[in-house]
Amino acid sequence: MLAQLVEYWLTPSTKAIRAMGYVPEVIGIRARYARCAAYWEEHLKRTREVILQGAARAQKRRKAVILGGGLFHDVPISELSQMFEKVVLVDIVHSFVSRWKTRRYPNVHRLTADITNTVEALYRVAHREDQPLPISEPTLLLDDPELDFTASVNLLSQLPCMPESYLKKQRAHSPEAIRAFSAQLIEAHLNYLSRLPGAVALITDIMRLKIDTLGRVVERRDLLYSHVLGKFGSEWDWRLAPIPEVDRNYHYFRRVVGIPDWK
Repeated sequence: MLAQLVEYWLTPSTKAIRAMGYVPEVIGIRARYARCAAYWEEHLKRTREVILQGAARAQKRRKAVILGGGLFHDVPISELSQMFEKVVLVDIVHSFVSRWKTRRYPNVHRLTADITNTVEALYRVAHREDQPLPISEPTLLLDDPELDFTASVNLLSQLPCMPESYLKKQRAHSPEAIRAFSAQLIEAHLNYLSRLPGAVALITDIMRLKIDTLGRVVERRDLLYSHVLGKFGSEWDWRLAPIPEVDRNYHYFRRVVGIPDWK
């Protein structure tokens, strides 16, 4: 607990990002990985494989970008750093521990960015029922002439999570408005991936599975707000929170899709 508290204060972020809970969320994910590493390994292995399959499609090897690369458990850093002249890990928060672990790769860089372009605006209007929620219009790296490969890694379904939770706590906007905002974040990110230069890969969880002790799926929850990817890819289950990580009676797994060639 003390180590996590120290990491919290050593992790840089804006007032909006900290207020909306991104920093403790990132630190919490890293702590869960430490507890569940053996259960996550198959998912992480398959994620890395899809990233490398996508990277192999790049016509040139100048710059590779990983969207959602803050923690990089699921990113083949060593291989990418050898394949490309420059690798950029993009995330809204880069924890102190994660930044320290990548220091030995001289061509691996970190970029702190809100990929949705909505977080600061959302923070300003979240408590004001007279103000509409922002529209996501991602622009990061769209005009980068050296970008040869991008991977969106276990990020898509997470884009609405913290904003939606924060909006619900403020109680200023209707459930319908919050859902519409969340769905638009998903749609905007998918459109953004299609507009990026170079090769693009997408790895995302699409469904939450609640599984009982007999292995029966007792609940399925769509994580993409009814968006259908409509692209060919491989599928697998991520054993995200096995008993008793979250619940003593149920496992919580994710169905994941990996698409090496989004475009």
